[in-house]
Amino acid sequence: MVIARCEWPCALLVAAAAILNLSVTPVFAGAVSRADASGRFEKRELTPADAIATVRTMDNQVAPGVAIDNSMTSPDGQRYVIRLAYGDVQRNGTWVDLLTGRLDSLTTAARPVRCAHLLTSGLGSSTDIQSADWDPQPANLLRWITNHQIAFLWSGRSKVRQVMSVDLTTCKSRLLTHSPTNVYSFGMGAGGALIFNAQVPRPIPISPQLWKQGFTVSDTSDGWSILNGDVSGATIVDVSFNNEWFIQSASGAIRRVNIAGRRVDPSNHVLRDVIVDPKGRFAVTHVGLQSIPEEWHHYSDSALQSVLESNKTMPNRIPLQYVVIDLSRGTTRPLWNAPMGYKDKIVWSPFNDAILMAPTFLPPDNATGMNGAAAAEVDVVTGRYKVLPIDLKTRAVVSIKWLSASRAEILSRDLNGSDSRTDRFERHGDHWLAASSTESAIESSDKRPSIRVETEQDLNRPPKIFAIDSITGDRRLILDTNPHLQERFKLGRVERLSGTLPTGHRWLGQLIYPADYKPGQKYPLVIQSMYGIPWADEEFSLDGSWGSSGMGLGPSYVASYPGQLLATRNISVLQLELIGPSPPDKQADARMLAFETVPGLAGLSELVDPSKIALDGFSRNGYWVEYTLSHSAFPFAAAIAADNYDPSYFPSALANWRIDDAQMNGATAFGAGLQQWLIHAPGFNAEHIHTPLRMIGQSAGIPILIGKWEIYSRLRYLHKPVEMYMMPDVDKHPSHTPQNPQQIMAIQEGVIDWFSFWLTDREDPNPLKRAQYARWHAFRDSTTALQPQG
Repeated sequence: MVIARCEWPCALLVAAAAILNLSVTPVFAGAVSRADASGRFEKRELTPADAIATVRTMDNQVAPGVAIDNSMTSPDGQRYVIRLAYGDVQRNGTWVDLLTGRLDSLTTAARPVRCAHLLTSGLGSSTDIQSADWDPQPANLLRWITNHQIAFLWSGRSKVRQVMSVDLTTCKSRLLTHSPTNVYSFGMGAGGALIFNAQVPRPIPISPQLWKQGFTVSDTSDGWSILNGDVSGATIVDVSFNNEWFIQSASGAIRRVNIAGRRVDPSNHVLRDVIVDPKGRFAVTHVGLQSIPEEWHHYSDSALQSVLESNKTMPNRIPLQYVVIDLSRGTTRPLWNAPMGYKDKIVWSPFNDAILMAPTFLPPDNATGMNGAAAAEVDVVTGRYKVLPIDLKTRAVVSIKWLSASRAEILSRDLNGSDSRTDRFERHGDHWLAASSTESAIESSDKRPSIRVETEQDLNRPPKIFAIDSITGDRRLILDTNPHLQERFKLGRVERLSGTLPTGHRWLGQLIYPADYKPGQKYPLVIQSMYGIPWADEEFSLDGSWGSSGMGLGPSYVASYPGQLLATRNISVLQLELIGPSPPDKQADARMLAFETVPGLAGLSELVDPSKIALDGFSRNGYWVEYTLSHSAFPFAAAIAADNYDPSYFPSALANWRIDDAQMNGATAFGAGLQQWLIHAPGFNAEHIHTPLRMIGQSAGIPILIGKWEIYSRLRYLHKPVEMYMMPDVDKHPSHTPQNPQQIMAIQEGVIDWFSFWLTDREDPNPLKRAQYARWHAFRDSTTALQPQG
């Protein structure tokens, strides 16, 4: 019998009377939902604390929305593991539980055992700008060391991310690394060997000595570093990006690996993955380049050319090329003469020293791969490659796999996220040909285990995990992650909408209706802007997004996107994405057109009150919100820009004039080019902003505050309704995507209060918020006074 305790106030695993089933029962914070005489609950509004306490599944992912097939099943197909995350408001942390079970039969599969119960603050190390959001994703694949032992990244009590292993038979866990700094990614080699990538320790500070003795400012310094008190000449990018590579033997001996001839790898570790071949001899990863091969400038992909241009001002920083690491020799070499794709997937062949890549660029002597939409088999020893007969230009690759030594399969969708298609291929000598789908399917199905584990969910149903007999179709429930969530809380119905703008851009929307929606009634609308992800499978999400299931430890990957937390207060929410290419200096205009027009299109116009439309933008999306407010005549009712990129004049000066800023504004900020900045940059157009704007800082303390000062100070000087909010502990534990419950709740409560005030006149009666509402009432009075009369 498996017994799991429940500790107030957050949900832990509660065992059934017998081992036949295991359910997760969240104990939600806040007011208690009362049951009526029939036993039904009187539904109440969902709070940020309630959302923190919900149980989330943690998928294996290499990119947003793309899960790895069978990653939760052992290599021999006889065991599974499930990772669950749920917040503990009282302890201000997040629990992660590992459940494991046997796949011998439906009966054994439906009897999971909790094999690990781990607590993290979610804050991460104070030496890095990422919090524990990197623990579950995106490079943190759950790795199978053996058929009963797994490994993954984990920031425990030390807050420094290490590689942890768990034995699923003894349920004992141990740290495999003891790095003084965060481990960014890792791979397992043969015989327990480990390759890992870790942050370079910060150098001994010399700035105090320089201030004492006097100094000449280094030409490598940037304003962000100086704001952080570092005048040594190191930049904020040095601290954030510089990493080192190590190979650790089964005995624990460690040796450093030079990547591309460098001891320190300066390339960006974000979304980095280390892919080790099944024999444990080679690994593949990506690095930046000091100089770009001239022939690479002939590739036709505009996004690649933009990245290559950016590399001129930040050489080595941007990942551009795959390298092969020889784990026995500790040496590296380029995989081939081709740039890496930012949406490609790689899978090792279990049969030889080759990888399958799709979609990918090909070497420049092959015209087929100039747009980055090819598929290829690459020999990692020789660099020779064979092209598969498929063009992926208009498709998003979901997964690739080897079916045998000479058969492969690519699953893809169109860019709208629909029209799934499976293409199978067969190699004959040196050539790949399209294969018979029926024959390949039979060969593949013969190797699948009889019992498999599947998660079932959709836009309106939280996940349930089942064991399914592939032969008979019989099933058993393993886990209902949140069995009472919809019974106890007012949630809005979710549906998907799409259309085409006059520019030809395709827009995709995931709409959350108000919880008490009545047909014919008009409601406020908050648009949560999204960036770069076509529709994924239909997944239940509290924040209203798609493609982020299993990402992060919190109830949403983006704290400033409240989704159902607004719908429960009868505000409709639209997660909005735009699909289609735009030149850099036209991207913001395309988003502005979408913000202005989509709410008035069929499917939304009957629902939305056009006088109560608000914008919510995080990261790059926050720039589009600020651009729209400073360039649009549309009367948006309120807006939030959270921890966002801003190509205005002052932020660009602090960053030594980023190439991205010049691209967004259409020219460099000097001479005649400055006129383009006067037209495009939000900071130079702040006087046109009339919408109440809340700015949120998360990824740094003083630097982010000063970085937003141009827009903030202009609006404040003009007596416009604007405020800047900095999340708790941002000076010691900053994070672009915070995972700590206190930080998440503080951001979400502010977002909910802001939109509720401006869209519904609703105020939280909490006496601690009186000063907040007094300030906002003053904003409203000043805004009303400035409006034209008559």
